[in-house]
Amino acid sequence: MDLLLPNTKTLKDQAFSILKEAIIRGILHDGEMITERRALEQFHISRTPFREAVQSLEAKGWVTSIPYKGTFINPITIKDIHDIFELRLMLETSVVKKIQSNMSQESLNQLEVITKSMNTNHLQQGDYEFMLLDKDFHHVLFKLTNNQKLIAVFEQTSDIICRIGMRVLHRESRREEVIAEHQQIIDGLKNGTAEKEMAQHLEKQKQSFIHLYGKSD
Repeated sequence: MDLLLPNTKTLKDQAFSILKEAIIRGILHDGEMITERRALEQFHISRTPFREAVQSLEAKGWVTSIPYKGTFINPITIKDIHDIFELRLMLETSVVKKIQSNMSQESLNQLEVITKSMNTNHLQQGDYEFMLLDKDFHHVLFKLTNNQKLIAVFEQTSDIICRIGMRVLHRESRREEVIAEHQQIIDGLKNGTAEKEMAQHLEKQKQSFIHLYGKSD
């Protein structure tokens, strides 16, 4: 499968983005080795950009390079899931608490449009497209804080959430739940219960991911 992004970036940045997206989408699997040859044949990435991209991916924890063995995709662990959702619970409940007292109708409409664009049928809307809409929904909430530091934290963590989420969206029932939970958050922003609704949404997401990846220790 080709992942060709706009060529406005340097070759290194293009290679980094393509490989990261391949990991998020599950084209490159947990624990799988990625070689220069495969990068060239499957993703059209030449040797030097590949090596530079691998260095960046390793620095950000996406891959591990083992001398004389190769470069391997770092798997998601149960600990990763617990850690990321602990962070999300602290951040996102605070975000909706901060913004709910000053929500404009325009902002509520924006969240409604995103939620209504999410489709339960994976044949009509692919998992990746669904995940991007989910990401957009939460991104809007962070942007409404007008706090660039908070927005930066969201952008740093959203890719790993997409990567984990791609594993569970083949179940239409989970898609239905996500859409319903987003609507409950919107309603909560209107009536002052958004903090509770967000906490419930994140807990359900966390449990869905843990169920997929196995029982925690």
